[in-house]
Amino acid sequence: MHGSDAVDVPVLVRDAPGRRPTPHWKTASAPWPNTGTVPPHGWYLVTTTWREILKHAAGVGRDATPWIVTVPQLAFQELLARITPLQAYLTIEGIPEADKQPGSTGRRLVPSVVHTHGAERSAKGAFGYRLGMTMAQWLCCGQMGLPATRHVESWPPAGLPGFDDPTKRLPDLAGRHPHDSRPWWLIEAKAGLKIGLGELNEGQQQLMSGSALMGDVPHRLLLTGTSIIDQIFMTLDDIPNPRGWGGNGVGSGVIPSTGPFGGNDAIGDADLANDDALLEAALDQLLVYLYLRYGPTTDLRVTPFAAGPRSRRQLAGGSLLPLEDDSQTRDLRRELRARSQPTARDLRQGGITDFISAPIPGTGVRLGMSRQLFAACQQFHREQIRIVTETPGGREAARAVQDHLFQTEDDLEAVLRQARGRFREREIAEREWVRSRVRNGYDTGAEQDWAELLGGVEPQVSLEEGGLLEAAGTSSYVAVESTEPLRSAAARRRP
Repeated sequence: MHGSDAVDVPVLVRDAPGRRPTPHWKTASAPWPNTGTVPPHGWYLVTTTWREILKHAAGVGRDATPWIVTVPQLAFQELLARITPLQAYLTIEGIPEADKQPGSTGRRLVPSVVHTHGAERSAKGAFGYRLGMTMAQWLCCGQMGLPATRHVESWPPAGLPGFDDPTKRLPDLAGRHPHDSRPWWLIEAKAGLKIGLGELNEGQQQLMSGSALMGDVPHRLLLTGTSIIDQIFMTLDDIPNPRGWGGNGVGSGVIPSTGPFGGNDAIGDADLANDDALLEAALDQLLVYLYLRYGPTTDLRVTPFAAGPRSRRQLAGGSLLPLEDDSQTRDLRRELRARSQPTARDLRQGGITDFISAPIPGTGVRLGMSRQLFAACQQFHREQIRIVTETPGGREAARAVQDHLFQTEDDLEAVLRQARGRFREREIAEREWVRSRVRNGYDTGAEQDWAELLGGVEPQVSLEEGGLLEAAGTSSYVAVESTEPLRSAAARRRP
């Protein structure tokens, strides 16, 4: 990767929490192996892009349904809350010559001046939560083949009870890996200035509590620690399962045939032919869809890409292909620029795939998705509105929040937790119907114009040539402004 936002992140893979490895991370040099799962133990230097990290920041956290389906205009605020902390407290700087490793980008992520000198302890703690979740998502989904994660409070792995119990200290995230003999992954994310043995031991206990709820369902326990002292580096502890399941992942139980919506093949962004994988992608991208559909329409843009598997391939270093590496798309846009003012309808021809995108104001970030995924999300959103409307207590929960009909924050959390539980039960019970509607939206979306999908809005065509660092997968899109300067270590430390 050679984009100006490419950075290196040292990662230590091991089998148990240990003391903080500083300064050994400075010597990490081995490239991350493209194993599609947890690699062998050791130090790795993972090359990625700021684009890739922000994409994962937008997609990780507690599931926004059911509350946001009734107020979709608030998707913008939720995306802002997930992205802006990283932009405020992190920056890119060049690596000193003495610390550079062969094959590295020569750049790293470091805490910004605002974080180092301006943020109080409580602010740094809140940022640690967001950073930890983002980097856990980036490592598990971007580097190890996990299609997506869900917050365990909203989406209990394998549909098992107990994960919404507020009295239990449980892990943060869960996901289902399509190629691991222990398919369910429980993930706890820790992050802070100096993540050491104390914090990691606490995370291990949270994973053990989650493991106790899994029973005989084969699962893997992953503990990620993200430290930002001097620069971002990570530890990944692949903790042995207390039931004795080792590296071969063979447990005493049978691998479940269904996830939250059924199906046994969770497929990532590269292939949406499977109905359950498509439903997972729609849920993963729902916030982005809601912003595109119900946010400001003046900044909507249709962005063309060259169709075909070669231009939409996955990279070993992440799920998105930077435009700098997509010569087919560059040639296509050059041809389109030679024409006179192409419209969105002009892109409806062979060899072109077009994505819709919009900027997140104040961030310099654009997020988007393909036409077919947009149509699938649209159908998914309609079904969610119906389920919220029909679920007993759903409207009452919304009214309790709106009219402040609660005494304490714990009372509010109890109301919302009960509403989420009822919504989830109803949605899982209707999974066959929901899947069929989402698939129908995806299949028919290819034949619909953007104006039809956007409620009569005709978006402009964007043929960017410089100014943005773009990247796209099979169905998702992210771009950042190419204005982030490289900071010198001296400038970063200056009070």
